[in-house]
Amino acid sequence: MNLGLRARPWAGLDIGEYSVKLLALQPGVGHGRHYVAEAPLRRLSNDVPLPPDAIARALGECFSLAGLSARSFRGFTLGVSGSDVIVKQVPLPLMDDAEVAGALRFEARKHLPFDPATCILDYQILGRYPSEKRLDVLLAAVPQSRLDRALAPLKMLGVEADIVDAAPLALTNALARTGERDTDARVMLDFGHTGSWLTLYQRGSPYFARRLDFGGMSVTQAISSALRVPFEEAEEWKLAAGDDDPNMRVSPDSPEMLAVRGAVRTLADELHRSFAFYRTLAPLPGDFSLWLSGGTARLPGIAGLLSEALDVPTLVFNPLDVLGADLRALPPGGPQFSLAYGLALRAA
Repeated sequence: MNLGLRARPWAGLDIGEYSVKLLALQPGVGHGRHYVAEAPLRRLSNDVPLPPDAIARALGECFSLAGLSARSFRGFTLGVSGSDVIVKQVPLPLMDDAEVAGALRFEARKHLPFDPATCILDYQILGRYPSEKRLDVLLAAVPQSRLDRALAPLKMLGVEADIVDAAPLALTNALARTGERDTDARVMLDFGHTGSWLTLYQRGSPYFARRLDFGGMSVTQAISSALRVPFEEAEEWKLAAGDDDPNMRVSPDSPEMLAVRGAVRTLADELHRSFAFYRTLAPLPGDFSLWLSGGTARLPGIAGLLSEALDVPTLVFNPLDVLGADLRALPPGGPQFSLAYGLALRAA
């Protein structure tokens, strides 16, 4: 039976600093089909941006690993991330919908660390409060230059991004889609290579997203410094420990894990400050859970260490558990696909 174009998969593309992740959802009977793939980005230096052709090759590798071509997809949602991607809830005076875009571009000057004229702005009206003569609007902003860089590799493959979404919003969407995991507050920490996103969503309360200068590289550097070994050797240990290898035994008292414990304490201090700031905006339930995603979330014991440091239940979010076993490709792990999953949900 030919279901037509609608039956083709829709892909979420997460172009990170360490690798490219693809997760595609295809409509069908039951939960449909799912495709996942990951390809590394081989950097010579963290300080030098990769050229678009190198990223395009990694994207092409993902398509091949998933058993699909670039033309096999119904569409793509591309994620944009980084310290210059801003997602923030802002208040506006009560006005008609048609007036919001113009008013928001003027109001954005108060909330953005750069000139709104150089940015692409998008927004969503969260609520109207006539008695208070106020609108609550969720503002998303990204510099045009960053967006152009993000789109360039896809153009080299002859395809375009149908939707572009800010990483924090896609992460929130991924966690919300899982059902009643956390009905009062949905809190996720997504580990990137050089930084991480903390997102916090409660219905009826301000949306909060913060970029933390702590990522997988911070953990690797802590291991490297504590054991006095090259960074590459520490990275190799970290990847092996989180690679689902049954032959790899990780002792919580090993020198590597003691170094990880120290790094986690630093991260916990940042999270404590973030939660304290959020409590100046809205109450935070005492029984909320923190969900971890990203490649570093695969490190054995890291959720427990963070739970101990924060005194907050901490769990690992794995979208592949949500999707089930019907996968066209099955790379190791799963938490690293959380952003790509949230992106794919935008149109799947």
